[in-house]
Amino acid sequence: SLRSMDKIGYRYPRGESYFDIISRLDPLVHEMESYKETLMLVSHQAVLRLIYAYLMGLSRSSAPKIEIPLHTVIKISYDGWNPPTEERFEIGPTPKTSDGQQNL
Repeated sequence: SLRSMDKIGYRYPRGESYFDIISRLDPLVHEMESYKETLMLVSHQAVLRLIYAYLMGLSRSSAPKIEIPLHTVIKISYDGWNPPTEERFEIGPTPKTSDGQQNL
């Protein structure tokens, strides 16, 4: 399929590609970087994948394949000097054997 050949560039009919989301998120990310307070982001998985990749220093081309589990809080800490750290907290129902992301 076209989507499997270009996950980051594929635009869903009447929807967005990852590139579209990146340009929509750019002003938000610049604003987020100026905050000193703790932030909590709640969003769709595609948006969270891109923000996660950015915060963890991963390439944007890897973002579509990042697993963002449902019913999970991901805490990313960064002090400006050391690499970011991550903690995950499951808050929802008992995870199923698969949340449908294994074939990303």
